[in-house]
Amino acid sequence: MNNNNKMCAILSSVTKNPNMSPLTDERPVATLPFDCKYRLIDFPLSCLSNAHVNSVFMTFNEGETQSVFDHLGAGSEWGLDGINNRFFIYIYQDFERLREKGLAYFNQQINFLRKANSPYTVLIGSKFICNVDLNAVLKIHKASGKEVTAVYKKVSPDLADDYDTIIRFDEDGKMHDSYKNQIEDLAEKEALNINIFIVNTDWLIDFLHRMQEINQINSIAHLLRAHMNEFDVNGYEYTGYMSNIISIKNFYDANMMMLDTANFTSLLYSSQPVLTKIKNEVPTFFSEESNVVNSQLGSGCVVEGTVKNSLISRASTVEKGAVIENSLLFTDSEVKENSNIKYAIIDKHVVIENGVSVIGTAEKPVVIPKGTIVTEDVIQR
Repeated sequence: MNNNNKMCAILSSVTKNPNMSPLTDERPVATLPFDCKYRLIDFPLSCLSNAHVNSVFMTFNEGETQSVFDHLGAGSEWGLDGINNRFFIYIYQDFERLREKGLAYFNQQINFLRKANSPYTVLIGSKFICNVDLNAVLKIHKASGKEVTAVYKKVSPDLADDYDTIIRFDEDGKMHDSYKNQIEDLAEKEALNINIFIVNTDWLIDFLHRMQEINQINSIAHLLRAHMNEFDVNGYEYTGYMSNIISIKNFYDANMMMLDTANFTSLLYSSQPVLTKIKNEVPTFFSEESNVVNSQLGSGCVVEGTVKNSLISRASTVEKGAVIENSLLFTDSEVKENSNIKYAIIDKHVVIENGVSVIGTAEKPVVIPKGTIVTEDVIQR
C-alpha cells in the first residue's frame, strides 16, 4: 500500500450493556457468536484486514479478555501475524487507574500512533454488525480536506440505543451530533453514527494530548463524539447491511435475518470477505430421520431431529425426536431426544435433557446461559 494511504486502527470494545445479560456475563459484546461460525469482532477486524490495516490497538474491559485471546490467537486469519503486522490488547481500567492518579493515561495510545507511522487512523467499535469498505471511506476523507470523517447509516430511530450518536447537518452542511435521548423531534430516518471514524493521525495525537491535559475521560471514541461539534467533520453514508446490537431481542433478530438470502449475501458475500477463526472439523452429519428446513448449520454437528428456521453453531447435537424452531444454538450444545426448543438462544456447552421444553416468544426469546444443564421445562411468555 502507498504510505500516503496507510492506516492504523484503534478498536474499542468496552461498551457494557445490562440489556445483553446473561449473554455477556462472561464475555464482551465483541465475542458474541453470530450466524453459526462468526463473532461480532470479526466484522471490524475484517473491515481493517480488507483495507490492509496491519497495526491495531485494541481495548477491552478487565476480566473480559479470555474469549478474545481464544478467538484471535495470533491474528493470522486477519493478517495480523506477519513480520510487519501487529496487534496489541490493553485493559480499559488500567488507563482509568492512571487517570485517577493524575498520571498520563493516553501515552500508550500516543506511542502506538507514532510508531505505526500511518498518516490516518481508523477508530472503530464492535457492537455494530456491518461490512464497510474503509478504503472508500479514506478516499472520501482525503478529498474532503477535513481532519475527521464519521461513518453513518440512515435508519429508523428505534434501531439506535439511547446513548448512540445521531448526526444532523445544518443548512451549510456542517455536522452536529447528539445522543439519541437528547433529541425530542426524531425524524422517520436519522443518520446514526456506527462508531467508525477515519481521522488524521497527527490531529488525533494533538487531540489526545489536549484531552489528557484537562483530565477528560479515557475513552477516545466517547471523547470524539462528545467534542464533534467543536470541529468541522466530514460525513460518509454507509448504505449496506447493518445491525446495532443493543438488546437480547435485537441480537436474536440480527441472527435470524441471516436466514434471508438477501441479507446473508449483502453482509457476508460482498466484495469484502468476512474472516473468522478457522476450525478444521468434519462436515455436519444428517441422519435419514432428520428434517432441516430454512436453517443454517456450522461444521461438526450431528442432526437426527427436526430443525426449522434456526441457526445451529459448530459441534452441536440434535438427537432423535428433538424439535428446534426459530432458535439459536451456540457451539458444542446438546439437545437430547424429544426435547422441544422454540424462540430460544441456547448458549455454548448447554445440555437440554430428554423431553424438556424451552419455549420463548418472538418478542422475548428465552436465553439459556453457557454451560447450563436443563432438566425442567423453561417456558417464557
